[in-house]
Amino acid sequence: MKIQVNRQEALALAKAAESIAPGKAVMDELRCVLLEAGEDNTLTMAATNMEVALERRMQAQVREGGSLLMGAKLFVGMLSLLGGETVTIQGEDGRQAQIASGTCCYTIPLLPVSRYPRMEIPFPEDTVAVSNIPHMAARTVFAAAESESKPAMQCVKLTFTSDGLKAVSYDGSRLAAAKGDSKGNASVSMLMPAASLNKLARLVSNKDELDVGTTGKSVVFTKENFMFSARLLKGQHVDSDLLLGSVQSAFTILTDAAALYDAVSGVSVVADEDSALSLCFADNRIQVRCEGEGCSSSRELEVVALSGTPEGKYWYNPRQLAQCLGALGGTLMLEIGQNGVLILRTDDLVCLQMARRKPARLRVLEEKPEKKAAKAAA
Repeated sequence: MKIQVNRQEALALAKAAESIAPGKAVMDELRCVLLEAGEDNTLTMAATNMEVALERRMQAQVREGGSLLMGAKLFVGMLSLLGGETVTIQGEDGRQAQIASGTCCYTIPLLPVSRYPRMEIPFPEDTVAVSNIPHMAARTVFAAAESESKPAMQCVKLTFTSDGLKAVSYDGSRLAAAKGDSKGNASVSMLMPAASLNKLARLVSNKDELDVGTTGKSVVFTKENFMFSARLLKGQHVDSDLLLGSVQSAFTILTDAAALYDAVSGVSVVADEDSALSLCFADNRIQVRCEGEGCSSSRELEVVALSGTPEGKYWYNPRQLAQCLGALGGTLMLEIGQNGVLILRTDDLVCLQMARRKPARLRVLEEKPEKKAAKAAA
């Protein structure tokens, strides 16, 4: 292979490939980027981690076609340090490559292309157009399970209908259900690992419109000079409509999502591993309070009651609640259901957060005066 390419454009593609290639892997080949130059004067860079695969293309002056396999991190480092507008890449498969620009030239060893575990990226017959991928990922990925013992719950459930795209994640204690932007009449549902969706979100912008299709085992996102494939999982996932519909509302209020997020984030600075955050409702106000080890912090917000009588005190995980609120924006409808179940609604996102028990140390502090009073009465 011998080609000449724009250095900055090649660097952008190489960084994208590096984000896919694992830093540590049993196979050295997985830590590499595959370069392919063809007679059509294009350079393709491909990378995979066996869960997702990426291929991106760019224009190149191809003097001699071929394929080279080199370390992704090393390739990015060299392109970053080289000067000049263009860079020349030449080498022989499995031997050495020279990466040169101006008066500087790097010579590096190559791995045989034949040993690269390239994932085939199929081209689906039926596709729908989707945009705002990063926005959709930011509103759902945080609520996917982290435990590897629940592989289906580590996924975001993507459902395409004639009404648009719906993305749902659920980790057992909280749920996020977001509306997405899609065009098409396809009717299909799939489980895409949240980690894979997050990688895709970092490679595209909200303005990018991608064609999406599935082959059953994988989902493929394409646009001009860009192909991304992710392995799909099979399993049971939550029915978000059924779960949300089962909540028996005690009361509903209106507040500002950003103001409530600031309050929750502010008081959570005192939180430790055993802390819980309380929302206390009374007189059309919310008191947000977090108890730490030997310290506490609280703030109050005014709210507008919509239904029922806002009253009572409920406990939640401060980190999880902050993540939910961070994904929301604008006017927020807050609903409390049975057992303190919290539902947060905006126009394009619904979050559900299960309540938790009052922290053990607070229960102990409350029990001590009761025991003293009981002894005194005896």
